[in-house]
Amino acid sequence: MILAYLTCFMAFFPTEDLVMEQMVEIRRHLHRYPELSNREFKTRDYLKLKLKDAGFTVIEEMAKTGLRVVHDTGKPGPVVAFRADIDALPVTERTGLEFSSEHEGVMHACGHDVHTAILFGTALAIRADDSLKGKYVFIFQPAEEGPPPGEEGGASLMIREGVLENPKPDVIFGLHCMGYLQVGQVGYREGGIMARADRFQITIKGKQAHGSAPHQGIDPVFVASEVVTAAQSIVSRRVDSRDPVVVSFGEFNAGQRFNIIPETATLTGTIRTLSPETGERIPLLLDELLGGITKAHGASYSFQNETMCPSTQNHAEWTRKAVAILQEQGMEMVNVKPMLAAEDFAYFGEEIPGVYFFLGVCETDSCSNIHSPEFSPSEKAMPEGLRAFLSLAKAISEGAAP
Repeated sequence: MILAYLTCFMAFFPTEDLVMEQMVEIRRHLHRYPELSNREFKTRDYLKLKLKDAGFTVIEEMAKTGLRVVHDTGKPGPVVAFRADIDALPVTERTGLEFSSEHEGVMHACGHDVHTAILFGTALAIRADDSLKGKYVFIFQPAEEGPPPGEEGGASLMIREGVLENPKPDVIFGLHCMGYLQVGQVGYREGGIMARADRFQITIKGKQAHGSAPHQGIDPVFVASEVVTAAQSIVSRRVDSRDPVVVSFGEFNAGQRFNIIPETATLTGTIRTLSPETGERIPLLLDELLGGITKAHGASYSFQNETMCPSTQNHAEWTRKAVAILQEQGMEMVNVKPMLAAEDFAYFGEEIPGVYFFLGVCETDSCSNIHSPEFSPSEKAMPEGLRAFLSLAKAISEGAAP
């Protein structure tokens, strides 16, 4: 059934039926054999073999388990990059698919298998199109979900290893499966579309005492509780209400016994911001708040904040041009609200103009969304992703630019 649906796009380019078959094959193989961030060794080797079999010769390994593939048409023109992520998540699958994960506790629950299949299909189709000009860079990126603690990985490492050099792309495009959009819809937004993600750790130091005599100690649990509550005033009272911000606490740890006021309490959490300026400001405000609350109670504190990745900012002019190109192809473009989830495609956008889309993958009234054990994007979305990437490649080759 899926191949019957896909062949409706036969007129788009001469070998589309073969490309579609390859996309389905690759997606299902990767879904059956998912691998976690910085551990995508078999995924890399599988993709490398498939790319070699397809005739690509410039295939470079980088960022431990990633690949960069370059296709030079031999004709002067733009340099256009496309990126897909290849890693999976530590999720136990509950989709019931016949090609469900065979790696226990690991699942492509974020659609990266679909992204990778679309990018592979795009590479095949571009290589088969003799009318195109310029150079095309296909980036198969590992560790988008974040490398394991203590390791480097992902987009930032690929950039340090030269993924955007020789040739340097004029623009880069990426997409992500999104369960709240229907198949055939493409979500876009100028400017911030996904958030900067910070991870923080707070330690509150008080004075240990017996639970029956709290006045003899300084209760760090009480102080930390006040911090959790007061931190929300940063969002509601210190930031413009039109500027999306989230401060969330994920862990609260203290004490060893029911009747002892402990000496320390620790909090960990995340800050999500859309504008770069606000992203810099919120950790400073949280540190300021901590200083005031702990001083008021005679406690002390330490505060560490780590920026995991910046906000994904869509280049305004390139986004407007890309939307116009896709609308001309009859694609349904939906201006979406930003998400405060994070995406390390942001690092590419800090180096060169970037445009990141959301790809509709739902066929029913309600679909499970990303990172859930039931997430199962429709394969009917893959030709839509392919059509989007190819439309952009063709239009830019013909001279379309902001």
